[in-house]
Amino acid sequence: MFDFIRKSYLWDAWDRGLNKAVSETEAFHLKSIQDLAVFDQLKDAEQKTIAEIGGGKSRILPVLAKKNTCFNVEKFEGVDGGPNREIRVRNVKNLHAFLGERTGLLPKQSFDILFSVSVVEHVPSPKLTDFLDEGVDALKDGGLWLHAIDLYLSDEPTPEARHRYDAYRAWLDHPDLEPVGAIYDGPVVFTCDMASNPDNIMYQWGRVAPALIEKRQRSQSVSLLVALRKTARA
Repeated sequence: MFDFIRKSYLWDAWDRGLNKAVSETEAFHLKSIQDLAVFDQLKDAEQKTIAEIGGGKSRILPVLAKKNTCFNVEKFEGVDGGPNREIRVRNVKNLHAFLGERTGLLPKQSFDILFSVSVVEHVPSPKLTDFLDEGVDALKDGGLWLHAIDLYLSDEPTPEARHRYDAYRAWLDHPDLEPVGAIYDGPVVFTCDMASNPDNIMYQWGRVAPALIEKRQRSQSVSLLVALRKTARA
């Protein structure tokens, strides 16, 4: 899967009551949408080894930890608005690392699922390859690489959005990964069927980060959903 989360997907998730299974954010915003899309892919997981990358105060891990072995790969240093103190979740072990730093805390062939919600967009472009490579190494054969990634889209493609979109799409060419589900092949522009961050939230976030006000007034905050599976080696 490599596609934007769309309203039809979100509304179907609500129809199926997925929002009742995952603890909701304090106010409905983009992460609420991403949580449902990611949880929908993972809700049937049992007896798996799962790590959330940059989980912070995770809303998904507490549910998955009931039937799986779960980890939160998080330094708790307050980076990019994340928590600046350690958060402990029952039956979830914290791994104090950033994916891509090769700390040794994520051994090769150790995880059935690696996922993130609103994290990958914070990885600097020069470090995306390291992020991907350590993640693929840490996955078991057949393991799932699943990420909900923020993007700001406008009526016309912007160089910034195009650059990041192309970087994520290049993951599909990784020799050890294959897509799970549909692949979007259209323009990198906003369309009305995409689920997006509400304007009141964009306004509130603008007050926290004034440098982004103009971007948020001109663009829509949406999410890619990327699901790839590590191929079994001969």
